Amino acid sequence: MQPVLTDGDIRLRPLALPADIALALPWYGDPEALWFSEGAPDLRCDGDWVAGMYRYLLDRGEVYIIEAATPDGSLLAIGDCALCPETLPIVIGLPAYRSRGVGARVLRLLVGRAIVLGWGRLRIKGVYTHNPRARRMFERAGFRCNGVRRVRGEPDMWTFKDLCLEAAAGPGAGAP
Repeated sequence: MQPVLTDGDIRLRPLALPADIALALPWYGDPEALWFSEGAPDLRCDGDWVAGMYRYLLDRGEVYIIEAATPDGSLLAIGDCALCPETLPIVIGLPAYRSRGVGARVLRLLVGRAIVLGWGRLRIKGVYTHNPRARRMFERAGFRCNGVRRVRGEPDMWTFKDLCLEAAAGPGAGAP
């Protein structure tokens, strides 16, 4: 069972289908979010596309809705993320929360969860070269860029070496 993960005013709660599809539709309709996450700002994402993406990720790992506490204490859904052995997508869907360190906090929560689960390594598929903020976020977390993947007709992507969780955790991390 997936837990709720928290870091101060940021909370990751398990995805609830089908209700969360409606939350995500505006994020996947935002050209900037699509450019950074899918490499295609003109991609048309409807409810079936979002549901299919979530099913794909749920078949491979854990999917969370990212929530931020508002000044009145309520929680606002601002994006989504997934913890899968082969990928760590993080989408900050609301523009007001981008470039504010939220993605880095989400990544720390996901790395911590992987350590608790006993995973030895984490992998990211890549980061589009037009998203240097994401590259810096992953490098600060310990991932190391090892080149650029170029595929004809697709945006270029930085590729990364796997993150060794034993090194990221340090002695005794994840222990009860």
